[in-house]
Amino acid sequence: MEKNAKFIIIGLIGLSIICVFLFLSALNSKQQAIHERDDLKTENTSLNAKIDKLQSTFKAYETKISGLNKDIEQATQEKNDLQEKYNSVTKERDDVSSKLKDMQEHPQAVKEEVPQTNDAYWAGIIKAKTDLELQVGSLRSELKNIQMNSESLARDKSALELDLNNLKNERDDLKRQLDYNKKVTDSISQELVREKNDKTQIQDSFKTLKNENNALTRQIKVLNSHRTDLEKRILKLQEGKSGVERRVNEMESILTDKMGQIDNLKVQIDTVRSGKPVDASEVKQAPVELPAIVVKPSSSANNNSYGQDNISGKILAVNRDNNFVIVDLGQNSGIKTGDKLQVYRGDKNIGAIEVIQVRKDISACDIKRESAPVKIGDIIR
Repeated sequence: MEKNAKFIIIGLIGLSIICVFLFLSALNSKQQAIHERDDLKTENTSLNAKIDKLQSTFKAYETKISGLNKDIEQATQEKNDLQEKYNSVTKERDDVSSKLKDMQEHPQAVKEEVPQTNDAYWAGIIKAKTDLELQVGSLRSELKNIQMNSESLARDKSALELDLNNLKNERDDLKRQLDYNKKVTDSISQELVREKNDKTQIQDSFKTLKNENNALTRQIKVLNSHRTDLEKRILKLQEGKSGVERRVNEMESILTDKMGQIDNLKVQIDTVRSGKPVDASEVKQAPVELPAIVVKPSSSANNNSYGQDNISGKILAVNRDNNFVIVDLGQNSGIKTGDKLQVYRGDKNIGAIEVIQVRKDISACDIKRESAPVKIGDIIR
């Protein structure tokens, strides 16, 4: 019992330690998950700030590109206007050149048409030609500058478009990272919920184990008290057994002595029956002072009732204090321990006795039933 109680206590202590360990592990995992969640929230905040900054930069670049597109359109318009002016000046120059060529080829006709003294006219034509050539050169230089500005604006536009594409890619990457962080945050939240549920289950299991431990502890205390009571009862039974053994030994010694006295009484009775004179002092019955004999018949004992006419005897002595009698039937008559005999006075059945000790020619019998007090000389069958 003590070993089982020790094993139960050790098992409960082990289960308690395991539950505490699982509880601490779950608590540590929860703290780590909360820390990771806080880090992810901080990272998400910084990523959102970066996205906002990139979006503002993207808007600035779009504004700048719009301005450059307007400048390019304006430069293109100016280029077209200058091209038209250039074309008109070139046309005028061609006209003037053709006129000069005609004048050189037909000077006579020109002379007829224009008086020889009109030098101012030619000077004006030459001056106009020179002015036109200067205007054409200026227009060419402006056109070239506009083309250079247009190419520069186109390069700037391409660079801005590349920056814009990079910003778009970076924004997409940040969005993907933000979505990933959101998914991770959701998974961490779900893990926290699961860990919380597991913690609740562990706490419930711990409470259940604690209650079971308390119940088992109470049972162990009850068992220990029962064991103490049983040990006390065993000690008392052992003491009683020792007393009973001593009493049985005393009873056996006394019974042996009394059987010797009964044998002497039987010899005296036989002498009386034979008609020999017997001294009255020798015939006087000695008092029987046996203690109570408590000998139970075994299950295998023969419980035959001797009712045959050819087996009969008489009561030789009666001990009222210990409720037994001595009869003149023994092993030679087929009597065994546990046999039940009937007591008769004349033809009337006055009682029943049971054999508890057997000798060669006599037996000791316990009185089981009496309708009238049995006496010495009553017949037994």
